[in-house]
Amino acid sequence: MPSVNNNAKQFDILKQKYEVFRNKVPDMVAIQAVNFFKRNFELQGFVDNGVEKWKTLSNPADRSRQILRKRGTLKNAIKKIKTERNKVVVGVPADVKYAALQNYGGQVPITPKMRRYFWAMYKQTGQEYYKGLALTKKQHLDIPARKFIGDSAALVKNIDRMIVKELNLALKP
Repeated sequence: MPSVNNNAKQFDILKQKYEVFRNKVPDMVAIQAVNFFKRNFELQGFVDNGVEKWKTLSNPADRSRQILRKRGTLKNAIKKIKTERNKVVVGVPADVKYAALQNYGGQVPITPKMRRYFWAMYKQTGQEYYKGLALTKKQHLDIPARKFIGDSAALVKNIDRMIVKELNLALKP
């Protein structure tokens, strides 16, 4: 029968391993979440319980390119905002002002400056799409929701699997 002193040493060793694991997990979860949300841009939709595909682009000339990928700014802006022992926050910094509009959808008022821009684009490209925007009687543009970040059952499942795997590795004798 092992001695009480030996059990105490084994407990201390396991406790140390667990603490190392606990300190490392928030960063691992943040990396997993950032990569998961960036992958939504490749899939052209939001992964939750399956892929919720994004609405296609309305400009016929842009339909050949990927949605939300003109310059890649939005995808590259997804970052770890804060990690604490019991909390991980992943998101887009506040300076990317259009992120919430793209994620949740909404309306953008059409200003005279925008109408001048649409006329200039029509003259430059000859695309009827821009002429239609310049002449529209609407007072706003409707931006459809193209969710790229948020609560996801698939992400929770991935994180749970990763935590169990890492915990098993950390506590191996």
